[in-house]
Amino acid sequence: MKFLVSVLGLASVVSTTLASPAESISSQDTRITYDGHRVYRIDTSTQKDTEDVKAKFAHLPNLQSQDSFEVVVPPNEVHTVEDLGLNIHLLSDDIGVQIRAEAVQPTYKRELSKKGELPDLSWFESYHAYEDHLTYWDDLQAAFPNNSEKINLGQSYEGRDLYALHLWGDEGNSEEKPIIYWHGTVHAREWITTMVVEYLTYQLIDGYTSGDANVTSFLNYYDFWIVPFHNPDGFKYTQTTNRLWRKSRQPRSNTTCIGTDLNRNWDYTWYLDPEGGGSVSSNPCAETFKGLGPGDTPENIVLSALSKKLATTGQGIRSYIDWHSYSQLILTPWGWSCAPEDLPATLPRMREIGEGVAKAILAVDGKEFIVGPACEVLYSSTGTGRDYHHGVLAANHSWSLELRPTSSGGGGFILPPEQIWPSVREQWAGQLWMLAEIWND
Repeated sequence: MKFLVSVLGLASVVSTTLASPAESISSQDTRITYDGHRVYRIDTSTQKDTEDVKAKFAHLPNLQSQDSFEVVVPPNEVHTVEDLGLNIHLLSDDIGVQIRAEAVQPTYKRELSKKGELPDLSWFESYHAYEDHLTYWDDLQAAFPNNSEKINLGQSYEGRDLYALHLWGDEGNSEEKPIIYWHGTVHAREWITTMVVEYLTYQLIDGYTSGDANVTSFLNYYDFWIVPFHNPDGFKYTQTTNRLWRKSRQPRSNTTCIGTDLNRNWDYTWYLDPEGGGSVSSNPCAETFKGLGPGDTPENIVLSALSKKLATTGQGIRSYIDWHSYSQLILTPWGWSCAPEDLPATLPRMREIGEGVAKAILAVDGKEFIVGPACEVLYSSTGTGRDYHHGVLAANHSWSLELRPTSSGGGGFILPPEQIWPSVREQWAGQLWMLAEIWND
């Protein structure tokens, strides 16, 4: 029943060729505390406003939407925001306080669970160190040894393993099944995505081993592929140095700026200039730097090899989800164009599925998620995983799912630990609905 991954050997070779030793530029950096840093929302009613604001603050942690721009501003740049002449809203007067509150991370004690048993659910009460996450995934796999495999796909720029967990049921052949495919921790600072992917995996294993009828049917019918850390280098960096870091940690020639936005680097529409400039940049210092060429990052080379293999296995990729935060959005293709003639023919069905997922989420804790094409609901973008998996690999359903909260006023990227439980539970409800609904398409 195990998946044959000979093609992944090529990805490992390529990754090793591109990656340099883990001589960490980050190790020379001083931890950024963000004490006294403010978070503002800047209303941008025109394209010129958006472009001007983006140009001024591209070097700072930010989140762009259709009509506003949220940005973390150090004390010495507050006047720049206040002098814009635009409507501004103070969302946090000291994000450093939020970061310190989040930083209390208990050490994972695997001895609390018997060997071969699922870990304790108290895991979802707090965030955790990268090394503890690695141990946790080993324990998940050990609790489902006959129906899972952990596959090393290759390495990140700094030499960390990129891996996937493959889950299946007792019925059917993996080579004949539709595939459910999840990517987590693409953007380093979006810690809640890691926790959500872990909870979904936990529930699949727990449901199957305890005889839950729905979960058993899903694992017997689908093959599940889960990549918990698309960007392990960046994630580690958020825990040691800069909590609000977004990109990978790969240096580029002729610049002192580090990293690439891995969700602007996929080999699809990479060369296009999105409408209004969008949320993508050729500036290596920008948070949305797309790289020097399509799919040229070690991480995306490795993961695109897996994606291509899955697309030609069994019934191909039935549903791909790229988990992100924040904004509470369920985004369909495309990011690169909203022209009616360009939109996917399957968009009506994807909207229907997305609306059903949103209703299932709403029923758990009253949180509303907005559904629609990324170019319409969020912003224009190119080189995204969502568009690549639909446009190149023909995934039936391909999504970016932006988790809680709606804005920095609710925590933004620094989602409080007490929000982990409600977040993971509502996403499990959404996936239960989706997995039943897309059974035949």
